[in-house]
Amino acid sequence: MYKNYIFDLYGTLIDIHTDEDLPVLWEKLSVVFRMLGVNYSVIPLKKLYQKLVLQEQANAFEKAKALYPKLEIPLHDIEISVENVIKTLFMEQNVTIEKQQIQDIAIFFRSLSLEYIHLFAGAADLLGRLHSAGKKIYLLSNAQRVFTEPEMKMLGIYDIFDGILYSSDVGFKKPSNLFYQALFDKFSLGKEDSVMIGNEQTADIEGATRFGIDSMYIHTNQSTPLTGRLPSRCRKIQSINEVF
Repeated sequence: MYKNYIFDLYGTLIDIHTDEDLPVLWEKLSVVFRMLGVNYSVIPLKKLYQKLVLQEQANAFEKAKALYPKLEIPLHDIEISVENVIKTLFMEQNVTIEKQQIQDIAIFFRSLSLEYIHLFAGAADLLGRLHSAGKKIYLLSNAQRVFTEPEMKMLGIYDIFDGILYSSDVGFKKPSNLFYQALFDKFSLGKEDSVMIGNEQTADIEGATRFGIDSMYIHTNQSTPLTGRLPSRCRKIQSINEVF
């Protein structure tokens, strides 16, 4: 029995589908930007946004290498902040923007990209049973706080967690050891008392194994195909209810 249950979010607890290439998304976003004094037409806005995302990632990568010169940090372990990208879009035209406006635009962007979002069957019941049993529940998610936090509140699961860490807050994402370590340092967790639950072989399971903790793998409609065997420290489950 474990004391600490660490969950992935999207694909494990939340079933979601987004599409950031929807034409209506960029059409509506262009209107919002123009209303706020930033004159971007649809196609240039989308292209500049995508360019800035890559620039933000490259800058974060260089900072990470400077901060941890002895570590080999792959580019795919780097996380950006979408809020910085939105802010830069305004700065490109010498327009100032308040933090709350940035957050509102990010949520608007997310809402336009959403095709559906809901909890997987049994997810809320599982979290409730773990909480009632006195277990500690944590979230380690490759996600942007600016819109993931409102989504969790909307679905009624935000307040049940004892601790939450989003990759956008740390600058690294799973399977990076640095991201796992940040969670354990922040909440003073012990490896022998903890288990990671996720739907992705690389990020959740192999990441947890390299960090030195047990894991549980659940295959959902969001999972990428398995390649090879799961680690010996991982237990494959068929239903989220099997976690506890």
